[in-house]
Amino acid sequence: MTQATTRRETDIAYDPDPGSPPFIRGNRTHRGPLPTTNPDPEPEETEEPWDEEEEQEQEHANTLADFIEAHKDSITRRVIEAYPPVYQPQDAQQNGPLPHILRRPIGAQIHALRAAIISLKAHQGTIIIGEMGTGKTFVGAAATYAAGFDRILVLCPPHLVKKWQREIQMTVPNAKAVIVTSITDLNKLADIERKGPLYVVMSREKAKLSYTWRAAYNLRFSISQTRDANTHGLPRRRIRVMACPNCSTQILDHEGTPISSTTLNRKRHTCTKCSAPLWTADNTGRRRFPLATYVKLRLNKFFDVLIADEVHEYKGQGTAQGIAGGKLASACRRSLILTGTFMGGYSSTLFHLLYRFSPGIKTEFRHSDLARWIDRYGFRQKVKRTRDDGQAHEHGRQSYRKAYRTQEKETPGLAPGALLHIIGNSIFIRLHDVTNKLPPYNEEVMTLPLDEEADPNAEDFSQESAYDHLASELKKAMLDALKKGSHSLMGKYLQSLLSFPDGCTKGETVLDPEDDFPIVDIPPLNPEKVYPKEQALVDLVKEEKANGRRVLVYVTHTNARDITPRLEQILARENINTATLKPSTNQKTEQREAWIENQVSKGIDVLMCNPRLVQTGLDLVDFPTVIWYETDYSIYTMRQASRRSWRIGQTKPVKVIYMLYSGTLQQDALRLIAKKMKTALAVEGELPEEGLVSFENTQDDMVMALAKRIVRGTTDEDDQDSLEAIFARAKQTETEDLDLLVNNDWAYTDLDQDDEDEEPQAIVTVARSGQVRISIAEFLAQPTNKTRKKQPDNNSPSLFDWALEQEKATAA
Repeated sequence: MTQATTRRETDIAYDPDPGSPPFIRGNRTHRGPLPTTNPDPEPEETEEPWDEEEEQEQEHANTLADFIEAHKDSITRRVIEAYPPVYQPQDAQQNGPLPHILRRPIGAQIHALRAAIISLKAHQGTIIIGEMGTGKTFVGAAATYAAGFDRILVLCPPHLVKKWQREIQMTVPNAKAVIVTSITDLNKLADIERKGPLYVVMSREKAKLSYTWRAAYNLRFSISQTRDANTHGLPRRRIRVMACPNCSTQILDHEGTPISSTTLNRKRHTCTKCSAPLWTADNTGRRRFPLATYVKLRLNKFFDVLIADEVHEYKGQGTAQGIAGGKLASACRRSLILTGTFMGGYSSTLFHLLYRFSPGIKTEFRHSDLARWIDRYGFRQKVKRTRDDGQAHEHGRQSYRKAYRTQEKETPGLAPGALLHIIGNSIFIRLHDVTNKLPPYNEEVMTLPLDEEADPNAEDFSQESAYDHLASELKKAMLDALKKGSHSLMGKYLQSLLSFPDGCTKGETVLDPEDDFPIVDIPPLNPEKVYPKEQALVDLVKEEKANGRRVLVYVTHTNARDITPRLEQILARENINTATLKPSTNQKTEQREAWIENQVSKGIDVLMCNPRLVQTGLDLVDFPTVIWYETDYSIYTMRQASRRSWRIGQTKPVKVIYMLYSGTLQQDALRLIAKKMKTALAVEGELPEEGLVSFENTQDDMVMALAKRIVRGTTDEDDQDSLEAIFARAKQTETEDLDLLVNNDWAYTDLDQDDEDEEPQAIVTVARSGQVRISIAEFLAQPTNKTRKKQPDNNSPSLFDWALEQEKATAA
């Protein structure tokens, strides 16, 4: 078990007059006029004692948003004076004619393009942080051409290689865009005939994947001496040892201890004597070489600039794609990185991205200075760890002292000072900057009751009673596990509760991982019955089909708990043509775009898939209605996937509908995601109430938050807001914070400024089955379930009661 306390820096109270001398009160530093005291105060004017804790609570109550709202004019002037923008749209010298490109920029794309050109010429690394649908691919291709680069390497996800090739050919005059998949392709680049710049598109999978390796060693005999128990002599005997294949020395570690073959196969080693590698390629595996390594070794500085798309996926310190991206960046003269979500929640993820693709950070930090970066710009948490049974690790011999093991771990968050490493070479662009001609975008929540009809073939369980029984039994098991200090079971239990309502026809059996004893066993419910959410999906799809609209359905359980075959069958009964995209052999990653286009040409009504398969890069404007049949854990995934069809080129109004069963964990999960939606925008230029401390949507955080819902049986005060209200506030933050940060009048230089997007209207429909279909704003205005007060446990005697009983027993 853990007890966590967050380490914080000394708070500073700001004063509008920064020139005033500082003074100390308590443990705070203040600015302003010194406090005056009356040497002869009258008795009736005595003050109440100053309460430092009360002042702290009052100061902490003021959010960052309130502070900025009160002083935004002063802050804006100071920031512009201290950090004047490198590119200003009003500067006539920076708005000269651009080289001819085949497509005309829209709205603020022209300014992002000019800013990128300036940054590419001045900095080794340039960052474009753009919302989904802003045309980052177009800006990246056009900017590298307009900046005068001749050989450009593009690193992108595998399903986007053909899109990048097509976009380059549609944008850059006389461009030669080729896709490389092997070393042979790279060696042919120098001989390609061309009239314009060369763009080389490489999949990140080809860049990172290497051959299979195995340990390399020889076995030889060595003389060993063992002690004879009878004669106390030292008889000699021959044993087989592992030896270096280069120098035949026995393989030992740095302490002189022999290394086992298991250890050699787990990590690549070198000989401690001759430094020869103790590993080699395994000819039985795939024979390939990572293209990123080949470019670094053989084509170093051959490319003028690297364009790295969806660079947030390279944030991991030890991931293969992150390392491959860093190698390619160091092998090219310049780097231009593109992303829709730059911050990964933790300051450490930002450090690795900047170190790999924006080398300006290297003047202040070394590659090994991650801890120093976190100390300066991140947040740490001190965690006191107890034993598995919840007890301390050590007790005092002569007192009640308890010793706990304390360790620090990084928590999500970013100090504002880190932005100084970003704003100097970064371009931020939002969809509203590009165009206000997009059709309306509405988000709705559809809540449905669980089915109450008992199934005689399933022990008279109904969908509702089965879920209640499952939740009750898993809650007991989770409480027992938490008392023992184990959190490892949470994910398994929560997955059962989240997935069972949609997969009730499969049944649910949860085993205790310690002894494989069934904790709960729910039999499969009637598979011939159509359950409320399934019927609602059918009705909704039929309605959209009648209006000439295709539907995109997101389902997260597409593997072990796959429900897509059942949904396909139910939709097929209603003559609804459905196609399901899966990461199978006939739908490879790089072929997804072509596969979807082929299905559209066949006349499908519904495309069903896991949102993570299409969350980046793909334009799905053929599907103006998006249904989240199941909700994803990740805010980033939900933001990306929800906007797949609301982008430039869409002509129909876009509807995003979240479907869930009321009174289940599905509702709690969506509520938690909705609450964090606006905080995920912090580093991208937004300022939610939480400021730059972005509570990222990691799965561990979501699991812990949902577990608290189950264990405590209560909700936070904020949960009194409905989901609709939370989504509405997130959308409002998205649109209003631009006015707070930037004067964006220039964003619509060639568009009608009076034609603004309308706010989504509330839609309330009560269907025959009791479903409620409402807008986000209406749903969030609804009260949640009644909170359950935690009842004291009166069954367990206190230590005092036990001691009193012992005393009475002794006296008797």
